[in-house]
Amino acid sequence: MNQNYELAFHVSSNVEETKLPQIKQDLEALIISKGGVISYSKDLERTRLSYPIEHQKQAYFGFIHLSLPSTEEVLKELNESLRLNNEILRYLILKMPSDLQKGKDMLRQIKMRERAERRPKAAPKQVTEKEEKEIEKQLEEVIEKL
Repeated sequence: MNQNYELAFHVSSNVEETKLPQIKQDLEALIISKGGVISYSKDLERTRLSYPIEHQKQAYFGFIHLSLPSTEEVLKELNESLRLNNEILRYLILKMPSDLQKGKDMLRQIKMRERAERRPKAAPKQVTEKEEKEIEKQLEEVIEKL
């Protein structure tokens, strides 16, 4: 069974723009070589970093949605390959919910909404005249003590 992931990464701003498509293709080839399937891949875009990474204030950002066999060995190999790539400043691999899990979550939300709609709504409590006079009396006592 495969697990869905998102790989987000920053490529050094020192890399020539003409090499960016090749870097992305190399990453995609690496994922495919590990038995992965790519569902979406965003082109690299130049971006300003929130804080300097290796003395760089800008980098190229991209991300890839992928599916990998759910073995830890495959993920470790991918991590190691990314870590050793000198052109990548930072990367993050996030575990995403599977399509089956998304369906289950949506079904659960629908059921909860239906249950809430079926529950009888409590009518606001009507205060009797006697209770209103008692409340006013208590308020007056409190105000007098101030």
